[in-house]
Amino acid sequence: MNLILADDVAAVEADTYLMTHTTNPMLSSQTIQAALDAYHRELASGNCDSLFTVNKVQSRFYRSDGSAINHDPDNLIQTQDLEPWYEENSNLYIFSRESFARTNARIGKKPALHIMDKLEATDIDTPEDWSMAEAIHQLRTDGKVLQA
Repeated sequence: MNLILADDVAAVEADTYLMTHTTNPMLSSQTIQAALDAYHRELASGNCDSLFTVNKVQSRFYRSDGSAINHDPDNLIQTQDLEPWYEENSNLYIFSRESFARTNARIGKKPALHIMDKLEATDIDTPEDWSMAEAIHQLRTDGKVLQA
């Protein structure tokens, strides 16, 4: 993907580049605008050189051997009290020409993380993902699940 982006950056002169995928059908214009606003605000204050969307996760993680990663099994606390981890959700990336030139990647050296609604962050990579996206769309269409 970074080679494709390098070609785009070389071919199109711009201050800001935004990348998403066609496999993110729930991504809303409101989230895109909020992410752009956050990027420009954080960029102007020197707090970031790029932005990407994430899912905030507070869950207990384990290695394949069953050993705990981010918690103490002998002192279980509520998952909502665990340190948050942030999962790149491949929905949205915002960066500048300069940031891309420094890293040759859509995520710079000092990225801002933009938390998204988990249902909106649906990314279709598998048949199971497709079914989940269809179910979320149906629920939202029926008005049973409101967007955050």
